[in-house]
Amino acid sequence: MSVVAHITKNTVAKREVINKDVMEAVKDVAIELLKAWNPAVSDFIILRDFYSVSYPAPLSKELLEKVRKYSPKRIENRVEVTLPVFEIVHGAQWAGDSLSVGDAVVVFPHIDDATTEEVLRGVVQNLAGQEEGEDLE
Repeated sequence: MSVVAHITKNTVAKREVINKDVMEAVKDVAIELLKAWNPAVSDFIILRDFYSVSYPAPLSKELLEKVRKYSPKRIENRVEVTLPVFEIVHGAQWAGDSLSVGDAVVVFPHIDDATTEEVLRGVVQNLAGQEEGEDLE
């Protein structure tokens, strides 16, 4: 299961959970976006990043099964997992050395609703931080 979230101007405009592995989901989403992309207007970039999430130990069997392939590590009384997060930027423009992201789609593994919210909050803050950094230059 994977989360596919559409982000427009630092706001989550649409989100859905699809029944595909994250590696297949990111390729399928990228193919669809590439068909609609206008190369005369913006860049098309796929970035792979990682986002760390921690859960209180011990993990339930259900949660452990969902995070097992992301190499969970026990740190004191918590379990930390590093999830792959793909950002497909299809509405971006360069201004000198800065990138202004208008539209992006984020694809990452679906663990639970709380994890989805946490990852999306982090991604949106990161994109907003890039925008603020551009304003300072």
